[in-house]
Amino acid sequence: MRVRSLLLAGALCGSLFGVVLPAGPAAAAGRTYYLDCSGGSDTGAGTSPRTAWKSLDKVDATVFAPGDRILLNRGTTCAGTLAPQGSGAARRPITVNTYGTGADPLVAGDGAAAAVRLHNQQWWEIRNLEITNKAATQGNRRGVSVELSDYGTAHHIVLENLNIHDVNGDDTKGLSGSGGIYFTVSGTTTPSSFDTVAIRNNTIRTVDREGVFFVSSWNRSGFEGPSAGTFIPWPNVTISGNHLSDIGGDGIVPGNTTGALIDHNTLTGFHKRSSGYNAGMWPYDSDSAVFQYNDTSGGTTTLDGMAYDIDQGTVGTVFQYNYSHDNAGGFFLLCNATGILRTAVVRYNISQNDSYRGFENCSGTIESADVYNNTIYIGPGVSQSVIQENNTTLRNVTFRNNTVVKTGSGSASVNLHGGGYSLDHNDLSNVTGAPAGAGITTDPLLQAPGTAADRAHATGYRLCSGSQALKTGAAITGNGGRDYYGNTVPATGAPNIGAYAGRAVSCGTGPVSSGS
Repeated sequence: MRVRSLLLAGALCGSLFGVVLPAGPAAAAGRTYYLDCSGGSDTGAGTSPRTAWKSLDKVDATVFAPGDRILLNRGTTCAGTLAPQGSGAARRPITVNTYGTGADPLVAGDGAAAAVRLHNQQWWEIRNLEITNKAATQGNRRGVSVELSDYGTAHHIVLENLNIHDVNGDDTKGLSGSGGIYFTVSGTTTPSSFDTVAIRNNTIRTVDREGVFFVSSWNRSGFEGPSAGTFIPWPNVTISGNHLSDIGGDGIVPGNTTGALIDHNTLTGFHKRSSGYNAGMWPYDSDSAVFQYNDTSGGTTTLDGMAYDIDQGTVGTVFQYNYSHDNAGGFFLLCNATGILRTAVVRYNISQNDSYRGFENCSGTIESADVYNNTIYIGPGVSQSVIQENNTTLRNVTFRNNTVVKTGSGSASVNLHGGGYSLDHNDLSNVTGAPAGAGITTDPLLQAPGTAADRAHATGYRLCSGSQALKTGAAITGNGGRDYYGNTVPATGAPNIGAYAGRAVSCGTGPVSSGS
């Protein structure tokens, strides 16, 4: 996202793996505690279903030890904040889970600062809870809040299979922001960070402002909060398999990481209630983040509003094999204002019917970004500035081997102003304004454009026999080795133009025009 003045105008290997949380040698088991907010009693021992505790206050007053388990009875509702004390240890995390039968237990924050909170703690795993935090009016609040303050390094936080919804936070982000899952590192005395965070297979809906957000005072650029002076990124971060919908502002924002993997997430509907600038998924102040196999749609704003963004303070970010569709603000933002944006790669993604802007830059320098082998389809009734270069600030962006197709009413154009974009070997069909040498302009003969229902069902962007996009692209070193569909991309020789690297497909009795 941009440092927000009025800027509204007009690599890694091919197979990347998530953080592995190793199981070491067996360690001594801790104690198991039971919580039944319907039928328990705080005078009980809490160590069996028959002696289960009744209140979150009782849990929160307890300092748990490595290996302990806290089990909530299914089918019950616990009002307040779940904020247990203590930390686990290596191979002996403290776990929160469920027992009994029925629906996941509900932790209802009822307007508290957070429904679930960990502060200066480590080695925790929390699973299978339903979490809400709603009051009569918006306020500063979170679903799950994991916080460090002058702590040092906190290891191993796992959030999995949580159902987080109806968190009516205020329209703020940064260190004091609101959202569904929020990680913060504050303080300026003790250098602090997380090491090993896994956010997996959660459902997050109707939360404000942020879906998933990371922020630290030990940052690089001072973008989302003042910097303590030293950049301390968080290693071993995985955000995978989550489903987000009806998000007030941004979707997934892993700031302050190194080597983070953000994959197989689905975001449907963002910037639903915020008045600020928001985008779907984006890093800032991060090194070597990889975003892949994600599906983002339904952004409702042109205050940015793109599905994806590589923001300031980033080095070595890769976006690959993602799907974007039906976003009012467009497909992609390359946004540096006062920091750095270096060695960014955007490859083998598909954009379908994203409005307004395909690629746009912010006001600052882009040291290097390589945009190649993406397919952008702009259907009837949709208009897009395929490239919107807003000013003449120094930048170095290559745009090559991309397929862009415009059909029906509306328009598609390339709008360059400062000479910071170099275009070659593209297929720009029904696109105006491209400079000489940008590539061919023929219909690429896509199999069935405009028919992709989701990321996994996008076969309509394969190339039909007779396409001039077949094996006419420029060879690119370090291309990731595979295309959007999993086909091998040759290390040498001319590849196809666009996100499909496979052989030509038969399209009925003959090639099917992209305009049909």
